[in-house]
Formats: sequence, C-alpha cells, structure tokens
Amino acid sequence: MKPSKFLCRCFLLPFVSAAFDQNRGGAVLKAPAGDSFSSVTGTFTIPSLSGPDRLSIWVAIGDTLNQDYVLQGGVKYDNSTLSTFANWFPKNATDTTAEVGVKTNDVITITVSVMDGMPEMGTVVIENRSQNKTTTQTLDAPANINPSKLTALAADWFVQAYQMAGELVQVPSFGTVNFTDVSATITSGKKVGATGAGTFVIQGTSGQQYSSTTVTESTIAVKQQI
Repeated sequence: MKPSKFLCRCFLLPFVSAAFDQNRGGAVLKAPAGDSFSSVTGTFTIPSLSGPDRLSIWVAIGDTLNQDYVLQGGVKYDNSTLSTFANWFPKNATDTTAEVGVKTNDVITITVSVMDGMPEMGTVVIENRSQNKTTTQTLDAPANINPSKLTALAADWFVQAYQMAGELVQVPSFGTVNFTDVSATITSGKKVGATGAGTFVIQGTSGQQYSSTTVTESTIAVKQQI
C-alpha cells in the first residue's frame, strides 16, 4: 500500500475554525503553546460501504504544523474490501488485517502514541471491540529525519477520500462517521478533549462541498453531503 493514497500533504488553512481540503473531512487539534501530544485516541463504527470506491478512516498524531510526518492507524475500504493499517507517513503502511480483521458495524478504537523521550518511536493500537481483537504496532519514524522535526503538535481525526490525477474519485456513501471518546494527552500528562479543534471539509476542485464536520468535547462527526 502506498501511504500517499491515505494522506494528502496539503492543509489548505491549518488550525482555523473551518478549512477546505480536496480529500479529507475531520478535525485537527493543535497542542497548547510550549507542549506537544504524547497520545491521541478515538472510537468509530465502520459504516456500510459498497461498490468499487475508496475511503479510509483514521486517527493520528501529526508531527509538524505542515503534517509532513504523521503517525496514524485506521481502517481502509478499497474496492469492496475492508482492512486495517498502521503507518508513519510518508513510509509505506503496514497492513494489520491478519491481526485485526474488520467488517461493517464493527466498533474500532485507535490509539496512537509517541514514546516518552524517543520522538522517533511510536505505537499504534488497533482494537476491534466488536470482535475482541487488538494489535499493537511499534513503528519507527521515516529514515533520515531529524528528531527535532518530530514535534507532535497536531492531533488528527479524519475520514479520507481518494484522489487520482488530482481529481476526487467517487466516494462511497458513508452517511455520518462519528468519532466518540475522543481525547488527546499532552506530554505534561493532562488529557484534553477536541474542543477548539479546527474542522476540515471535503471540497472538490469545482468548489462542491462533499462533507461537513462538527466538534464537541468528546465527539467529532463527519457527515457526507451528496
């Protein structure tokens, strides 16, 4: 799997109340000044998806404001097949379906963490609460990265469509994806909710808006607009 299929590098208007993105809808929480994130978590139910379309749902820690390096885990839908993955973008993703398989209506919890004192090491925990299956993946940062760049300043919760040749491909009908029990822990040990996160909506190159996002302290809802 190519990680570029999961993540678009461009945050068009980072960390404002609302921003448009060509393939992602969700929310990004900025770490408090002088601090960074040690872990981020969220739970979602896999919606009913069908057809030869593509979509992914994931939780992550972004390591810079530009989201150049992203520790992420989630679920991918590709041509009628569901799978789970862990990744430290821009490296290739690790397919974890053999350890934690998924199906429609399964409840999934993703927790990503950066190791204390070792910003170049991280873990991705993928838990299928419906099937009572869990995997923990230990990942190292992309090669030749200066650890000072791994700042863990962003907590991410996203539903992501795909692009081919710069154009948004057909998105399967997903209704509303609700991230629940959303929280992030900063390095001082304090747990924070999603209040204050900047929201992102999917917008095509023609200007058509494909999603909306609402945020509360413990939930993030990404609703499809057709």
